[in-house]
Amino acid sequence: MTQNRLAKASSSYLRSGSHQPIDWYEFGEEAFQKAKESDRLILLDIGAVWCHWCHVIDRESYENDEIAQLINQYYVPVKVDRDQRPDIDARYQQIVASMTGQGGWPLTAFLTSDGRVLFGGTYFPPATMKKLLLQLKDVYQEQKETIMKDSLASASQKEIDAQLESTESEAQQPIPKDVFHRLLNTVDSAFDSEYGGFGMQPKFPHFSTLEFLIQQTFRTQNKELARVVEKSLTEMAKGGVYDQIGGGFHRYSVDRQWHVPHFEKMAYDNAEALQVYAQAYRLQPNPLYLDVIHGILHFTARVLSDQKMGGFYASQDADIDLTDDGDYFTWTLDEVKAVLTPEEAELVIAYYGLTPNGDMHGRQGRNVLHITKDIETVAKQIHQSVETVQQRLANAKHKMAAHRFTRTAPFVDQTQYLNWNGMYLVAYFETADLLDRPDVREFAQKTLDRLLETHVDQAKNCLLHTSGIPGLMEDYAWFIQALIKGYQSTENKGYLDAAQHWMQVAIDSFEDRSYGGFYDIATPTEDALALLKFRRKPTEDTPSSSANAVMIRNLIKLFLLTSETCYAEKAERALHMFGYEFSNRGVFVSALATALFEWMHPPVKLAVLGQDKNLNHASRTTFYPGKIVSYQPESSTSEVQICEGTRCLTPVTTVEALDSQLKALVSESLVSLS
Repeated sequence: MTQNRLAKASSSYLRSGSHQPIDWYEFGEEAFQKAKESDRLILLDIGAVWCHWCHVIDRESYENDEIAQLINQYYVPVKVDRDQRPDIDARYQQIVASMTGQGGWPLTAFLTSDGRVLFGGTYFPPATMKKLLLQLKDVYQEQKETIMKDSLASASQKEIDAQLESTESEAQQPIPKDVFHRLLNTVDSAFDSEYGGFGMQPKFPHFSTLEFLIQQTFRTQNKELARVVEKSLTEMAKGGVYDQIGGGFHRYSVDRQWHVPHFEKMAYDNAEALQVYAQAYRLQPNPLYLDVIHGILHFTARVLSDQKMGGFYASQDADIDLTDDGDYFTWTLDEVKAVLTPEEAELVIAYYGLTPNGDMHGRQGRNVLHITKDIETVAKQIHQSVETVQQRLANAKHKMAAHRFTRTAPFVDQTQYLNWNGMYLVAYFETADLLDRPDVREFAQKTLDRLLETHVDQAKNCLLHTSGIPGLMEDYAWFIQALIKGYQSTENKGYLDAAQHWMQVAIDSFEDRSYGGFYDIATPTEDALALLKFRRKPTEDTPSSSANAVMIRNLIKLFLLTSETCYAEKAERALHMFGYEFSNRGVFVSALATALFEWMHPPVKLAVLGQDKNLNHASRTTFYPGKIVSYQPESSTSEVQICEGTRCLTPVTTVEALDSQLKALVSESLVSLS
């Protein structure tokens, strides 16, 4: 079989298109030069290896000989992996969404030779695709001069210019005094009191919002906020969006009830889920949360990480092929009965609500496992003790997991992206501390040490998003936070030094020196292609925490750790830069709200002197959202001093005294929501 130039691509997604009868280019100078020389439009396809509808459009259109011939004859086709190039994806998503009202994957856009969008959308059926290909090439050939000057073709530039102008004109706006009251009102209005979470359907986890609420619950002791956290995390843990057999979260739920998911599993979702459930477990101890934590760790170790060398993989696909719709993860009654004993099958059917018809649209008989009854209810229903039911359920899940491993598993993209590895490292270090798991810390440290070798370009003094691709601001933000967490969890001062080094590089490369905040990409060069000429300041959680929020929290942490005022000044300026966001974006700026709260109400800092193992261990493992721990092992005195803002308490020398001071401090430092 003849392969196109994508056969040499580093991206798994791009290589998956190498057999297609289309003369694909990667996004780069060669493609844009070809479009100019041949006087053609560019057909831009942005997708991902985990994306179901990307596979559908590949099969229906890009593997269709007739459509391929039209594309090759009249267009310069360019394929982009959105995970590998989030900078390209973000810009074209923004423009297409502004034109059509929606974005997503696959993103299909028709561009002029300088990269501006003429027309765009998401998935197009083959008949529509063929029609568009014919119509747009005619329109372009007949109205070329008009198109190149037309406002529609220029919308990309105008849209980004308008966004930047708006951001700069509203810079340094005062932050409302009742900002947290306003934000919590928007969270409350979005909260689904019946099924938990925020919004209706499709339903995303919004882990950054839950982290913000955990912080608020801890610092205010507000029972209503605690209820929102508990309801949301419990319903997600019981739902089909959480893999009840293999562990880990799927990307989102197609329904309000968290029942039927889109089955792909992403590194960023599971990283943030792990951190939030670990925090929630310490805030509100719940065995279900602990089960989820263990499940995510098990899934990550088995599927989404390189246990030998260190590092976290990007994603697991939803499907095997187009005839499949999550079949690896779902079950028929006959499959359950074939794997389990009659008693075990009876329990599983009752506990997970399995039915003969199943609950998968278009997949008759296939069930998504979701907890429909508590253990006590099921025990009464089948006339067994709770202990018997618990043991029988554990045995059944073990057998079902073993059987599922015999199935052909969906593809795992083993690319190690720095931003998502940073997220996982933050979660692993925090989980290691909060749950006292040295094994989790050990793997995190192995990974961090590996990334310091594989994702650093020493010659250029820059970080890499992945091999050969320069790091974006998001990569720096998450990696710096991972280094800070690594220092606090392992006491390795080298990690703190590295965090400061890369923060300075990030400031030099991404900070807006005029207004504050950070751009998503470094200053474009004169030969930057298409929309990469323009820079953005991401503030929304989409869906993972905003990179600007992460960077601001890093600045706050580094200030508290080093007392270098430049960090504090940059954090404050950035927060005022984004002050207007808090009134406009609701739950989508939760990570920014967390950063603002940490600035206005600094978390505790535990200054650990000496090398008393018990004091060091207690300082690491105590729960206080946003807590900072610093170490001075060279001190001849072993003690811990707790500071909050400018107030410091009397140093303590025992674990009991430390615990007593922290409990008293929590009570004294309660924050009012009014």
